[in-house]
Amino acid sequence: MARQKREACPQTEALSEKLGKTIHRLRMADKMSLGDLSEVSGVAKSMISQIEKNETNPSLATLSRLSQALGTSVEAFLANSDGEALIERIRRQDTPLLRSEDDLCELRIIGWSDSVQWVQWYDFRAEPGGKLESSPHPAGSVENLSVLTGEVRVQVDDQSWTAKAGETLRYHADRDHSIENIGNTPVHATMVNILAHAVRQAS
Repeated sequence: MARQKREACPQTEALSEKLGKTIHRLRMADKMSLGDLSEVSGVAKSMISQIEKNETNPSLATLSRLSQALGTSVEAFLANSDGEALIERIRRQDTPLLRSEDDLCELRIIGWSDSVQWVQWYDFRAEPGGKLESSPHPAGSVENLSVLTGEVRVQVDDQSWTAKAGETLRYHADRDHSIENIGNTPVHATMVNILAHAVRQAS
């Protein structure tokens, strides 16, 4: 008995169409021709064209090669949509939290996991007298601290600077460094670490 052909799944077709549009949009944003993307990814130009036109369903291996060539991930491919701008929502209780040894400082990790190898950012809070001490980051890394409320002292080796609300300190973080609340009120700041290889690419 001949096996009946299954009807096409509307959700699968919609996902396939979205995938093709996403690849096309990312390729155009990077100003890459079909040939350019084919050369970088190792996927045939004709295959990429068929994927973008929703004429074929690519394998996971093909998607992996294309995502790497376009600087993203397979998960991002599948999650991306022209109609949905939100990538993810993380509730406060699910945001990773780190505390200093004196238990007076806290860092909430608010950076995106997909970009952690280039940039890391945090929400920083410290009670009066609180001090956050950090080990060196990779050579060439730069830390950016923007004070929202309160006053801090930042020390890198034997050098130190102070900053009040509305001020930003940008300093080399590839050596021992610390942030201390030197005021009488709680400190709130944002901290962004730009890791070494990202700094070299920008220069």
